[in-house]
Amino acid sequence: MSLLFGCQTVPTFSQAEIENAINQQPPLYVASAHNKKCQIASSQFEGSYIATGDLPHYLYNTDLFHSHRYDVHSTLAKHQYDMWDKLAANLTMPVPNNRRIRYYRKWFINKPEHVVTVTERAKPFLFYIYEQVEARNLPTEIALLPFIESSFDQYAYSNQGAAGLWQITRPTGKTFGLKYWQGYDGRRDIVTSTQAALDLLEYLHAKFNGNWLHAIAAYNTGEGRVRNAIKKNKAAGKPTDFWSLQLPKETRLYVPKLLAMSSIIKHPNNYGLTLKTIAPTPVVNEVVVNKRVKLKQIAKDAGVDSKILYALNPGYTGGYTVKGRDNQLLLPRQALATFFNSKGTRYTKHRYQIHKIKAGDSLYEIAQLNNTTVTLLRQLNDLPSSFITAGQQLIVPITTN
Repeated sequence: MSLLFGCQTVPTFSQAEIENAINQQPPLYVASAHNKKCQIASSQFEGSYIATGDLPHYLYNTDLFHSHRYDVHSTLAKHQYDMWDKLAANLTMPVPNNRRIRYYRKWFINKPEHVVTVTERAKPFLFYIYEQVEARNLPTEIALLPFIESSFDQYAYSNQGAAGLWQITRPTGKTFGLKYWQGYDGRRDIVTSTQAALDLLEYLHAKFNGNWLHAIAAYNTGEGRVRNAIKKNKAAGKPTDFWSLQLPKETRLYVPKLLAMSSIIKHPNNYGLTLKTIAPTPVVNEVVVNKRVKLKQIAKDAGVDSKILYALNPGYTGGYTVKGRDNQLLLPRQALATFFNSKGTRYTKHRYQIHKIKAGDSLYEIAQLNNTTVTLLRQLNDLPSSFITAGQQLIVPITTN
């Protein structure tokens, strides 16, 4: 059995049951309803480097471990819908009957090979990005921006010096916390670049008084250009909605591209375009490695091809994690058990505290304050979504070496 529960819902287990579970199924996390501090025991292994992270409860189902290759068809058999349905159900931005939107909708429909290529690239990352967007209560459309920015090419590099899925420039990345070292580019790191991109979008959304089209346009062309266009229209007595602004051509087409893609995903049957299936389940999970380690060694410990690990972690351009830093890596979710049971890795011991949720708290803020992730908090507390309520209690991990 795998026991990952919030303290308020934990059943009671006898000591014999707990000991038997620990002996038979390491690494196991056991929560006791009678443990007021909600300490959760974890196994520690000797190895060459420390890796932290928690195994989601579904990983204890050995039926999922026939291979490390992600089996879309077996996963879909357990679900009545796919990732596109999940996205479609949550797309809320109005899509006007606009000439530019119609043009790009037709372009996507007439270029099915492009859509197939991009959706294939999106498979490892789309669910992960969707979860990060949902955790911040941002519009689901934001999860589609890498379709427009980089065609979901994690290695993309523009003539203007923007890089990665989110096409972030070095100065902007630095402003929003990205790091650049020899052998490492934070703009290409899926985890950190996603955090920076969403931070930037939240900032722009606030600066433009909650107008998402202005914020998305500013993400593409810069805050100053959009602000100046708004001022110019105001001075001329013209409307200041996005469609009325005089912006660079690229930006005037950028937002329509996003809305065109959104409308196709929302109503694919209306446009005769079949979207390649992506299962609505996690493909990757975050782990943290605390010292300089060759990515090939991590791949070996996880039992995956090194090319897969490089593709999931393109920020590590030198092939090594960074010394003296908590390196947040993405691993195929089905490789986690192999990775954490490898002789090459060992767990950092965790202790856990209880956080009582106050009005105004968000799961994202709690994760940031405690140096953890929304994904891990949801897994530990068996939360079906990122929605939390005042008075609820959460298990929050504190990591110590």
